[in-house]
Amino acid sequence: MSDVSPTYDQEFNLLDIFETLWDGKWKIIGFVIFAVLSAFGYKTITPQTNFQAITEIKPISSVDAEKYDLLNALEFFEVTRTSLLELYIEQLDERTLFENAIHRYQLLDAAKYEEKQTYDDAVIALAASINIKQASDVIDGNESYLRPYTIEFEYNDRDKWKQVLLAVDTLATQSVRQILQQRFENTLTVAKQKIKFELEELDLEITDALAQYDAEMSDRLVYLTEQASIARTLGLATNAIAPQTFVAQNEMVANINTQTPFYLRGYEAIEKEMELIQSRTNKKAFVHGLREIEQKKRELQTDMTLERAVRLFNSTPVFRSNEFVAVSATPEATAFAHRGNLPLIIALSMIIGGIVGVLYVLISAAFRKHKGQIP
Repeated sequence: MSDVSPTYDQEFNLLDIFETLWDGKWKIIGFVIFAVLSAFGYKTITPQTNFQAITEIKPISSVDAEKYDLLNALEFFEVTRTSLLELYIEQLDERTLFENAIHRYQLLDAAKYEEKQTYDDAVIALAASINIKQASDVIDGNESYLRPYTIEFEYNDRDKWKQVLLAVDTLATQSVRQILQQRFENTLTVAKQKIKFELEELDLEITDALAQYDAEMSDRLVYLTEQASIARTLGLATNAIAPQTFVAQNEMVANINTQTPFYLRGYEAIEKEMELIQSRTNKKAFVHGLREIEQKKRELQTDMTLERAVRLFNSTPVFRSNEFVAVSATPEATAFAHRGNLPLIIALSMIIGGIVGVLYVLISAAFRKHKGQIP
């Protein structure tokens, strides 16, 4: 029995392993710390390849928006924080500005492409990869709750990307300003044309009313001429219409039969009416509804809305390029986040450091035990 050496006398049992690891815990921790610091140091001194750039685009401030209050109050042409932001984003969404800036600042090396078309396609694809999104929509239609947009892009050169953003912002702002100017001119032209058409319609109504009056008076004179002739034939110089009377509830009431022939009024009255009609120099006073038509025409001719709109629009920043801003955006304040898995790298380095530390402690303990057993 004494010649048989138990196996557990030659090897570490599980309890020995835990005891050995516990005794060497500080060595293991040292290996872990060394591995983490090495990984972090390598990550720090190694040039970063890509980064995630995030640029915020917000509506103009309330102070800037107040510069359009007088124009908006006229309700002819409105410029709001929302409309400016939407126009600006429209320019960005077309991607043309980004494509031109990518060409200009050489975000892609054209020398790496064999054909120009291939390079152009790559530029278009790169511009399309730029993510433009809004945090959320307007809440209850209230502009004060309008959330900003962000431009997100992954690249490897901060300075070049900032140059692209600055160029795009400048061009987009200029484009928005030009669009507003053109839209105002179009709105003004349409309004002027509408007024012109309305005046033409009113002139036609006046002409028609006067023509209708002339036709009615011509027919009236023919009728009066016949009635005067009949009255002369009958020798009726004055009104020959006798009043008719009847009694109702002990009261005498005079009643004229309206169906009585007109010539009974007498040719003197009828011919006098004809004379007055023919001698009229201001026919407009006798044209029914003409005064209302002319009043509408005067209101249109004296309306100062368009002139005021021009003055107010010219007083806004849209008319002064050095003061105009479409959005609140600061490319210089772009946030850059390196594209790397630092947490994962640290975790892996801790695991590797721990494994190496454990192996070192166990192997060291095994060597010490082996040396202790050698006579």
